[in-house]
Amino acid sequence: MNKKIPILFSFRRCPYAMRARIAIKLCDLECEIREINLKLKNKEFLNISPKGTVPVLWLCDGTVIDESFEIMKWAYSTNLSDDCSQKVNHEDLIALVDSKFKYHLDRYKYSSRFKNIDVNYHRDSALNILYRIEDLLELGWLNGVTPGFSDLT
Repeated sequence: MNKKIPILFSFRRCPYAMRARIAIKLCDLECEIREINLKLKNKEFLNISPKGTVPVLWLCDGTVIDESFEIMKWAYSTNLSDDCSQKVNHEDLIALVDSKFKYHLDRYKYSSRFKNIDVNYHRDSALNILYRIEDLLELGWLNGVTPGFSDLT
C-alpha cells in the first residue's frame, strides 16, 4: 500500500489514543485516523500491530509506533514549530502517571479485582501523586502558561 500520510489506528474512548490524537493535532501534523472496533479488529490492523491495542501509528516509511507516549514524542520531534518547541521536558512526570499513579488508581478504583490490598493505602498513594501534579499547575499548565507535551498525559 502506498500511503501519502501516516495512519493512526485509534479508538474514540481510549485515553491513550486520545493523547496521541491531541499531540498530533497540537503539532499540526496531517494524519489519517482510522477508528478501530476493538471487538472486531480487522486483518490490516492486526497485520500492522499483532498485539491489537490502540493507538498505533503507521508511518509512511512502514515504521509502526504502538505506544501513545512514543507517538507523542514522535509528534513533538517531527514538528518543531513554536507550539511544539517545548519538547519532552517532563518525561519523568509522564512516566510517574503512566506507572505508579495508574498502578495505585487501578487498585483503588477496581479493588474487587485484587486480593489482599489496602484500598486506603492505594487511594492515599494516588492522591499524593495528584498533589505533586497540582503544585506544578500554578501557571495553568504543566509546561507553564500554554499547554505542552506533559499536559496530554
